Amino acid sequence: MSAHRFRQALVRNALAGLGLALGLGLATPGFAQQRPYLLWLDGAKLDIAQIIGLPPAQNSPEAKAEFEQVQQIALNRTPEREKEAIADQRLALVNFLNGLDTSYVDGTHREVRLLFREAQVELSILLKSVHRLTNRTRPFQLWAKVRVKPCPGARPEGTSFPSAHAATAALYAELLKAAIPEMGEKLEERVKSYDESRLVCGFHFPSDLTAGDKVGRAVAKALLADRAFKARFDETMPEIKRAFAAR
Repeated sequence: MSAHRFRQALVRNALAGLGLALGLGLATPGFAQQRPYLLWLDGAKLDIAQIIGLPPAQNSPEAKAEFEQVQQIALNRTPEREKEAIADQRLALVNFLNGLDTSYVDGTHREVRLLFREAQVELSILLKSVHRLTNRTRPFQLWAKVRVKPCPGARPEGTSFPSAHAATAALYAELLKAAIPEMGEKLEERVKSYDESRLVCGFHFPSDLTAGDKVGRAVAKALLADRAFKARFDETMPEIKRAFAAR
């Protein structure tokens, strides 16, 4: 599929997804406090196809080089790093914060959890429109003389491109940096390790992570520019600062 056709199909899928969500009542502002499935953005205004581009063509030199890179990373993983990568498989703020020195507690800081869950749902809707149009086989599913051994446990299904984990990590980091700028360096280090876990487990290629990171940051920027979301973000700011011991 050409980049132009890819972009056109993506917009159609995004609009269809938005229409379904609106039909289910997910975009009603009054529901914000009761459920985290509020739709904030207009998917037609975010050109995800232009943001991420297309993955390397199958069997291209770039794709083969990426596979060899993942193969080597997975082969050299230690039991300790594998354990960390397995812990990173769940897409949730509390998992992303593993290893960071914060006061965040899921049950205690409920409004923070709900706000970031709302943002994640927004991101997942946009990613779904992309995933319908890509069909990239994951590294551990490819046949080679030396297979990529995935981490134990549940194995992800569907297309490898772009990475939802990388997108979510970037989304979390950008939103947190907007609230706690002094944590910026530590958050970016965590994004790097969270993304690397997907390579360690043989679940993604580097270009999947790059594309996902771009989407996550673009969605975070769009959310913070949205008046309704920003108002909710500002309302939650005191709790965010308490959760991260910021003054």
